[in-house]
Amino acid sequence: MLDVSDAPSLDRCRPSCANIARSDRHASELLAYARALEKQAASEAVPSPLADRLAQRAGGLRDLADRHEHDRTHVQEPPS
Repeated sequence: MLDVSDAPSLDRCRPSCANIARSDRHASELLAYARALEKQAASEAVPSPLADRLAQRAGGLRDLADRHEHDRTHVQEPPS
């Protein structure tokens, strides 16, 4: 019988995993989500502790998108 306890599982993915793959679209979506969280954090209706957590999460998402932009593989056009 196959032991799947060590097999990768999509429901346990972590942003820091070396096997993660992000596309430019994923990075763009991370930034959009970060902006939405920042907008919520800036609302006067949100208590300060929650606003702080929202802003912290937004910063983390921006860091992931920035890391993608810095580390991504660029397709190079063949010389003409």
